[in-house]
Amino acid sequence: MPVPCPCCKASNDTGPACRRCKADLALLFAADADAAALLADARAALADGRFAEADDLAGRSASVRRTPDALRVRAAARLLGGRFADALAAYHELANGPA
Repeated sequence: MPVPCPCCKASNDTGPACRRCKADLALLFAADADAAALLADARAALADGRFAEADDLAGRSASVRRTPDALRVRAAARLLGGRFADALAAYHELANGPA
């Protein structure tokens, strides 16, 4: 996923320097990689039926980088775990942004 430069707002697919202003983006790319790894772990937990763990991992991923995929996995984990009101809240967060 492209990382926007906090200095000039240019979209960057590779790092560690911004393609436009040459700002050091190494920490942003590292955080993005961490979020992607957490989301992959959340998907694996969801596939294994570990719904509470999947919800936690997807929430941690979203706290690093709030992506629609992280919010979808979180909503699915809550729905499959029988937490229907929480699943609906996660769906609304996905559709409308945070409350």
